[in-house]
Amino acid sequence: MSKSHEPDIDATISGDVAIVAGLPQSRKLPTLEQVRGPGAPRRIPLALAETVVGRGTQANVTIDSALLSRRHVAFRRSGPELTLSDLESANGVYVNGVKAHFAVLHEGDTIQVGDVVFVLHEAPA
Repeated sequence: MSKSHEPDIDATISGDVAIVAGLPQSRKLPTLEQVRGPGAPRRIPLALAETVVGRGTQANVTIDSALLSRRHVAFRRSGPELTLSDLESANGVYVNGVKAHFAVLHEGDTIQVGDVVFVLHEAPA
């Protein structure tokens, strides 16, 4: 009878692992943490160059709130910069409590659209 050779799962195989050092580190995406409003709590990674938030089906992120316009606000990534633009919404956009039509965003900023509140978490540089 022949003996079956099963791999030793506790064994360490030696070899060249230098190629791992040359791989790019994965980058985390900026994320909106929804802390208030319909659907909260949830985290929304801003993976696209432009992410539109609104109540309509044309928005990338849909929130079921009558206080949001169909296309309420756009978040745009350009290199390390993240901006928002109010898309002529009926109820406006507030960044850190101040009404804004356009803003450059930073870690910890609060963004309010209608009855929805987000907190921005930026990716590490």
